[in-house]
Amino acid sequence: MSKPDRWREVTAARIPAEHLTALATVRNLDGLRVHLVESTAWVRWSVHGAEIVNCLLPIPGVALFVRRQGEMFEYGRRLPSSEVPPIGDGLPVSAVLVPARFEITPPPTEPLAPAVLRIIRGGEPKPASALICNTADLLKWAEYATTAELAAVRAARCGERALLLGSRLPAIGGSVRYWGKDVLVPVGFRTEPELSPTAIRAACGAADDELVLLDEQGVEVIPQSVFRPLTRAGIRLGVAQL
Repeated sequence: MSKPDRWREVTAARIPAEHLTALATVRNLDGLRVHLVESTAWVRWSVHGAEIVNCLLPIPGVALFVRRQGEMFEYGRRLPSSEVPPIGDGLPVSAVLVPARFEITPPPTEPLAPAVLRIIRGGEPKPASALICNTADLLKWAEYATTAELAAVRAARCGERALLLGSRLPAIGGSVRYWGKDVLVPVGFRTEPELSPTAIRAACGAADDELVLLDEQGVEVIPQSVFRPLTRAGIRLGVAQL
């Protein structure tokens, strides 16, 4: 057995005109019309009563009306109402719902200052994933390191400087540790402005197979292909070439 429609006889409503936006979701229903009288809006309909009333009920000051024997009654009242909707067809809701007034703001005329990418102290603690040290100090460590310790890192050399990558980095005096994966930043520092690694790499023009290393001297872009497994023979050869 279907539930009776308590709003079946309701065919009109009076609401403050400022709340007409409540009818936005039903503005295209057939038979829904609006009469504007100063700050008041009279809403009339012939079908879809329950759907329309459900949109109107939350409006402050809403009054619902039913027609009986040719007269209008406010819903729930026994005496005819002295207020009735205006005569005429009115307007469709879509004709009276317009966007609020807005002002067009022109773009700023002054030139935009470029942001300078740098590192500053701070940020969340991060585990080290890279290390820079002197190649002579690296050789001293490697002479006594186990095969497993050597195999845990990959290295690249530039002059007297060696860059090591790995999750188990050696303890070498005078070294600087870095955190990150595709963008390396000294431990205890963060980038300013704080950008995602993707944004930093794009700003530095790094390719997919290149690392970006940031320090207080600036930015370096390093090809991943220069890194090799660390061996004693390789370190000895590198030191001998200095």
